Amino acid sequence: MSQVALDGPLPRRHRAWLTFLISFSAAVCMAGGFAIMAVAFVFASAVLFDLSHALVWTLNGIIGIASLWGFVWVFSRSWHVEKRLASGVEIDDPKVSIIENWRD
Repeated sequence: MSQVALDGPLPRRHRAWLTFLISFSAAVCMAGGFAIMAVAFVFASAVLFDLSHALVWTLNGIIGIASLWGFVWVFSRSWHVEKRLASGVEIDDPKVSIIENWRD
């Protein structure tokens, strides 16, 4: 059985894969958690206050758009932070713009 030393730097494709995996996982956790809690709140409110189906669908659509934006933002921010950490640079303050996170 051979063992690989973890002291050396990873090849470029392995770093990119790990960065993608970390960023994707963080984005799924954030967006999924937000969407589940928000949709549960909408359905609980619909039952409690007897909301119309149109309002429930509208609110769920807004939640879907917000979750998608949150997913993309967290993914791009995590990718940006992982790239800065790999290059040994300090982490900067988060930007609201998704495009700002891709600039370096």
